[in-house]
Amino acid sequence: MGFAVAEGYSELGLWPEALEELGSLAAELRALPPVLRLELRCCVQIGAWEQGRLAARQLRSLGTIDKMMAAGFYATLGRDLLKRGHMEEGKEALREAIETWPSCKDVVLRDPSLVAAIL
Repeated sequence: MGFAVAEGYSELGLWPEALEELGSLAAELRALPPVLRLELRCCVQIGAWEQGRLAARQLRSLGTIDKMMAAGFYATLGRDLLKRGHMEEGKEALREAIETWPSCKDVVLRDPSLVAAIL
């Protein structure tokens, strides 16, 4: 059906359905920034971290907004990993966030739970 349907699902909070709809798009459409951004949002909402990493990897090489979204994804992933006790993986995700969008470092350093985990 398409991207518009996936957007509609996401607006309703139907994240798995939105992600499934995005998965049905042709490969050339799936590589478009708006599609990757929506895929990344879906992945965060349902904890599809590995799929999200793939989308973030593509976004981080694009424009400013895309880099910011990728960095936000990596920071969220890092928080999740640290909460679950995966310290090294969490630190690596936070490093990826900062490498993707260096200004993200300020946000990370203002979060006491992240600072304590990475020191």
